[in-house]
Amino acid sequence: MQRQRFLFAALGLLTLWRWALLPTLELAPDEALAVFRVKHGQWGDFFEIGPLVPLFARLGMLIGGAGEFGVRFFAPLLALGASLLVWRLARDLFDEQIAGWAVVIVNVLPAFNLAAVTLTPATFACVLVPAAALCVRDALRQADPKHRAWWWAAACVAGTALVQPPGFAMMAAVVCVFGLSKGLRHHLHGSGFRGILAAWSVVVLCWLVWQGGHGWPAFAEGRWLPEWRVIPNLMRWIVLASPLLLVLFVVAVRAGFSSAMLQSHRGLPMAMLLPLAGIDFFYGPHESWPDTGGVVWMLFAAVLLAHRSTVARTAVIEKKISLRTVTLVLAALQSAFLLQTDLPRTLGLTWRFSGNDSAVTDYTHVTADPSKSMRGWRESARVVSGVLEQAGGAGSWFVLAGDWPLAVELDYYLGMAGTVQSPASDLRSFTGRSAIFITEERGASGLPESLKNRFQRIELLSVARVMHAGNEVRWLKIFACHDYRAPDF
Repeated sequence: MQRQRFLFAALGLLTLWRWALLPTLELAPDEALAVFRVKHGQWGDFFEIGPLVPLFARLGMLIGGAGEFGVRFFAPLLALGASLLVWRLARDLFDEQIAGWAVVIVNVLPAFNLAAVTLTPATFACVLVPAAALCVRDALRQADPKHRAWWWAAACVAGTALVQPPGFAMMAAVVCVFGLSKGLRHHLHGSGFRGILAAWSVVVLCWLVWQGGHGWPAFAEGRWLPEWRVIPNLMRWIVLASPLLLVLFVVAVRAGFSSAMLQSHRGLPMAMLLPLAGIDFFYGPHESWPDTGGVVWMLFAAVLLAHRSTVARTAVIEKKISLRTVTLVLAALQSAFLLQTDLPRTLGLTWRFSGNDSAVTDYTHVTADPSKSMRGWRESARVVSGVLEQAGGAGSWFVLAGDWPLAVELDYYLGMAGTVQSPASDLRSFTGRSAIFITEERGASGLPESLKNRFQRIELLSVARVMHAGNEVRWLKIFACHDYRAPDF
């Protein structure tokens, strides 16, 4: 009991430390998109993220202010909630000792720590997925097929789709819980499961209606296709889990998969893990940094590893303790490294930024800093603000960004009264006005073809290299586009 009190006290201190880290990084595009929707009342949009993310960003800004701290205010609290849910699930399945070790493993995971200091779909997935597992566990122990635990499970599954639509991995995990064990398959025809399926289907239907009305952006650029390259996908897991801990996850999963655990109530973590891990391996690389929502499967792997390391008799106890200590320390160090990637730069080392905003997805980016999407936005806004002042002031121009990440970041860090637009926006209200067009494409000669003929004259104003800690993080080309004319239709 004393160890458990120490564990909960440590979680409280860890939450305070995470709160202190919130203002140290600029907003990632997904976070800035949430603020953009709050600012412009776009609560019903399903583009990139679901409606729950801007809702929590708004609540956090009401409590902690409009800065990075306020936007991310709830992230450490959600991480605390996820830790307590993992503890409760592991305690119910095994005992308090295993539950305590599972929480320790979860809180040294680099992916979990990254989710705990940013407000992305990953932050919510780390809470909703174990909450759904715990509700399903409680529901299976009830004789009443309409017990409230089934309704809470349905709410958690629908919540995952409201955070990162369509939430297919979560629904697949629930199906696997019932389908993997012969003794539970009859629940697939029961009213409890039908309620879960109905709640998920309603959200997915809303998502499909929105997608159909906006040109199906979720299926653009081949993002619906899996990433089949094994080595880059594996490297992503190594970055987000640490090498030694990932190896032990594999060992624990293999041990659980080959035992009789699958046919008992203790098979729930394995049933949740398998579809979540499989889908994340092939679709996780499509997510932009720092969103690591797919690796929520590691929470269940932590439970299996805690059980394996506690009950296994094949290793001498001293060796088990040494291996456990080394694994946890290395994972904690990797977490600190990922949260503050400027650490090697403070030592005078040169570490270039990744060429894209996603996690490690290609051989050429294995050694690059993946945090580019959280660097240089404030300086980029200063550059654009200076160009606007030289051009006659922000009131004379509207700002047109080359893509949505640049648009939402500039909208946040410029703090302009008017909206920063992207080429996909409806610009009819700006007829007769001139625009400052900003793009990160080095070879750009002006506006995209769809907008090039909408302005009378286009001229290059400035080219800027945005630097961070001596490294180029962004290349901006800024054009003046005079006298916008809306299309006739």
